[in-house]
Amino acid sequence: MNEHEIESPRLESDRPNEHATGTGGLGSKSAYFALFSQIGITLLVANLGGALLGRWVDGLLNSGPIFLVVGFVGGFVVGALGAAQIVARGLKQFEAQDAIEKAARLARRRAESEDKELR
Repeated sequence: MNEHEIESPRLESDRPNEHATGTGGLGSKSAYFALFSQIGITLLVANLGGALLGRWVDGLLNSGPIFLVVGFVGGFVVGALGAAQIVARGLKQFEAQDAIEKAARLARRRAESEDKELR
């Protein structure tokens, strides 16, 4: 390249992105909000369903609040297992997105180094 020719400016910064979290195009806030919303709804529905089922059984048997408590605890266990599955699935998605972003950065760096070698 001639010293009088002007090189086109780079569109990317060399500085690391401080806001990158590996959540893809949706952004970190919306992805985490969706994940935590799913967890909360799962726990709420399971606990409420177990408690209502226990109360219904207590009403049929006139047994006091024993099945209400059993239903609530059972609902909590079921909700916790469901929440654990949601978290595991979310973590896999975040890790997969991180791997894609790392591969893209590596490909960009290789392309840049090849461009520099050709000059």
